[in-house]
Amino acid sequence: MEKRLRAFQQRSLGLFIHYGPYVQYESGEWAYELCRIAPKEYEKKALSCDYSSFDAEKIVAAAKSCGAKYVTFTTRHHDGFSLYDTRGLSEYDIMHTPNGRDLVREFADACRRNDILPFFYHTTLDWHHPDFENDFSKYQQYLCDSVRILCENYGPVGGFWFDGNWSKPEDAWDVDSLYQTIRRSQPEAIIINNTGLHAQGAFTHPEIDCVTFEQGTPQGWRSGQTQPGQKEYMGEMCYTLCWHWGIAQDINIKSMREVLDAYTACRRVGGNFLLGIFTRLDGSQPLLHQGYLEAIGQWVKHNEEALFDAVPGKATGFGKDFMLEAGSKRYAFIHDLSTSGDHHVLPGANKGYSCFEHVTEPIKNAYWLDSKTPVAYTQDLENERLFIKMEPFSYGRNWIIRVAAFETE
Repeated sequence: MEKRLRAFQQRSLGLFIHYGPYVQYESGEWAYELCRIAPKEYEKKALSCDYSSFDAEKIVAAAKSCGAKYVTFTTRHHDGFSLYDTRGLSEYDIMHTPNGRDLVREFADACRRNDILPFFYHTTLDWHHPDFENDFSKYQQYLCDSVRILCENYGPVGGFWFDGNWSKPEDAWDVDSLYQTIRRSQPEAIIINNTGLHAQGAFTHPEIDCVTFEQGTPQGWRSGQTQPGQKEYMGEMCYTLCWHWGIAQDINIKSMREVLDAYTACRRVGGNFLLGIFTRLDGSQPLLHQGYLEAIGQWVKHNEEALFDAVPGKATGFGKDFMLEAGSKRYAFIHDLSTSGDHHVLPGANKGYSCFEHVTEPIKNAYWLDSKTPVAYTQDLENERLFIKMEPFSYGRNWIIRVAAFETE
């Protein structure tokens, strides 16, 4: 795998921050379109909003709390409002608000101060700009010029995450010019262009570095599996905690099991996991989301070595269980374990074994990452099988997914 793609893969976990004028409504990132807000009203509220409370350090703190290594931030969403200085391209940007602060610069600087890699989300669809509907060729030049500003004035960027090409036929877009704009100034940047809910995993252009799986686990893609002569590329699943990307009055939160199942399903095939969380006007997160981030962070801390450096190998498991490898170490991800305890308090503990095939190396040591206690296992080298005892969590603990580390000879 190309060095810069491998570096992105090792980032493993990212946060997706949707921030813009729409956060004032707390009705989701599509509030302008789906809540039928009058254009003039929305524009007035966007330009008169007091963004002085915004603190990019709060976004970085959220990333740190869950163990994320990169953050994707909406520099401009479909409403067309830019959170960066468009340098005369448009008056519909953050510099024309009462505070006049470049929030994208503040975000990028905060990330770098804290060893978090900044990614820039940028819409290609624009509900506000008249040329999007009236002179699409002229609009695409505006889009390229906008991205050029981000490429040339904000230091090294981890990548660009585009969204909105699904709004017009694919052949209508001049993506060659858009992508070359990035390659000239940011050759190491990862280029992503979201293919949406209905074309998950589609590889649409040779310059694409990572395909997307919006709200769906990677299917039909696996790290390292490409056809002869075909470019190798990454996969990333973007996934919301609730059912909106931008902050909304939405408490229909997914279970921690669903979140960790989704994350590990990505790592099973070598993909990254981009978690969308609500963000308030000041850059903070609601308490419900903060609690989830802290819990995810505890689980990530236990299993960090298996989540960031390990990649898929030849070993395979059954059901949701799988194995990753890093050098001479192997990591088995075991699902659906119970918690041990007296039968008056808890139902029966797990029995039996989780089986893995194509395990060819003799194992000399094995332990659970969360407790460093020994793993009970049986190895059948002749048939290349490994049987791991389904050992429940000890009473007082349940981390949902347990990872066993194996040192091989």
